[in-house]
Amino acid sequence: MEKVKLEKNRIHQKYFLSDGRECIGVTTALNVMAKPALIHWSWELGKKGLDYRKVKEMAADAGTVAHFMCECFLKKQEPDLSDYSANDIAKAENAYIKFVSWWDSNGFELVASEAQLVSARHKYGGTIDIVAKDKEGVLHLCDIKTSKACYDEYYFQCSAYRELWNENKLDQQITGATYIVRIGKEADPDDFETPSRQNLDNEFQVFLNCLALYKSLQVIKSKNKQQKG
Repeated sequence: MEKVKLEKNRIHQKYFLSDGRECIGVTTALNVMAKPALIHWSWELGKKGLDYRKVKEMAADAGTVAHFMCECFLKKQEPDLSDYSANDIAKAENAYIKFVSWWDSNGFELVASEAQLVSARHKYGGTIDIVAKDKEGVLHLCDIKTSKACYDEYYFQCSAYRELWNENKLDQQITGATYIVRIGKEADPDDFETPSRQNLDNEFQVFLNCLALYKSLQVIKSKNKQQKG
């Protein structure tokens, strides 16, 4: 079995159009949206005397490991987690076990994992967690999250991924459900859910609005920079 190392400080993924121009990523475009849940979470941590940045970094490490372990499972690879702490790995294993149980119980077949694609039509790129085929041959999109809850923005993100895939894979269209696979990092087996949606037309419109807003803000920023120069 091939052994693959999860680097601690991986380079941020970039996306490029066919003419060589760099284009925006899905998550970057959605960052223009306010996140009330995140603001409240940060406020609660502040009340307890905790630095939200440090707490977020610790949670991100365990989530990154869990995500990587699931990816290796699907690709039949052995994960090398030597850059991460025993605590991060232990928490990740809790999430990993839940994912494997869910995947096997559904009888899915892997079609693609960590697929990096670019939309020539809308000028953005993204990396899709999982495209899976069910027993009837229908393709579904699955996005792994290790958060405490599910949020609408996850579907905005997935709608963009779904469009990316269907634009580029005309002979392998995703027509099934889009699953948010939320796997908690604690041992509690109930800290796990897989909500899904079939139609993401409205969610994709939200994403396109965010994409347009981001691009407009970048134009303004560029003009301001030129004026100061």
